[in-house]
Amino acid sequence: MRKLTAALAATLTLASLGVFAQAQLKIAVVDTMRVANECKEGKSIQAALKAFHDQKQAQITAKETELKALEDQVKDPKLSEDKKDDLRAKFNSKMYEYQAYAKAAQDEMEARSQKMQAEFQQKLAGVITQYAQSKGLSLVLEKGICLYNAEPLDITSDIIAAMNQAYPGTSTAASGK
Repeated sequence: MRKLTAALAATLTLASLGVFAQAQLKIAVVDTMRVANECKEGKSIQAALKAFHDQKQAQITAKETELKALEDQVKDPKLSEDKKDDLRAKFNSKMYEYQAYAKAAQDEMEARSQKMQAEFQQKLAGVITQYAQSKGLSLVLEKGICLYNAEPLDITSDIIAAMNQAYPGTSTAASGK
């Protein structure tokens, strides 16, 4: 009987400690994709990436136009075979340059995008950490991994506001430097 009472007392003590620990645990969720799409810094980065992409695409389009013009010249029935052979050689050379340029442009776009996203994630992590500490939060989860969360747990709007205050969208990352 004495052992049963001791075991029951220990179980009740441990259970009450678990309830006490749970009472102090504060959890929140944040939708980082929404933050990236809605905060000034995220919009600035997206605009910089789009401008860079558009610039590279314009250069690629110009090279495609040049290739098309050479191709049309090769098809001209008035040209001699020697001239056509010269144009074909020039076309093949330009095609090789075009393919190399297009691949380099794609690689540069991917590298720039990854770098800017990593810098943004680092800034976001700092803002979330600062916010969580100021609000006494124990755990902040990415909303995408939660199967369910009650609306009061979502701090996304607060994080967007904090990002806008900390980073007004004029970063060096957004300017591509």
